Amino acid sequence: MLGLVPVDAVLRQVDVQAVLDRIDLQALIDRVDLNEVLAKVDINELAARLDLDALIQRIDINAVVARVDIEDLVARTEIGRVIMSSTTSIATRTLDAGRSTGVGLDQFVNRWVDRVLRRPPGTASGGPARLVAAR
Repeated sequence: MLGLVPVDAVLRQVDVQAVLDRIDLQALIDRVDLNEVLAKVDINELAARLDLDALIQRIDINAVVARVDIEDLVARTEIGRVIMSSTTSIATRTLDAGRSTGVGLDQFVNRWVDRVLRRPPGTASGGPARLVAAR
């Protein structure tokens, strides 16, 4: 019987859009077992098809960085200790440099005071009387 009916002529008369409009896509999707479909996927073949450069171009680095919890990251690593150690080292060096500058300035002022007061070299008291007596 099918040999008598021109199938191509019948199919040309079918309104494909009207057929698609009658299909309940959600009901069709609900019938699909995604685990079974995914079990048939060849991950290596899929990865080989990926254009990694195009994928990376789509990543918003600012959005990724905004989601990073810096405090948690520092708490989980040695970075916190390294930063604290570096900061302490820098502060110590700065304080030492300030002290050295202060000592140098103090000696400079002492020499000028000795000159203004016309003290002979080597006759300076060496410091406050109580401090000198304690040595």
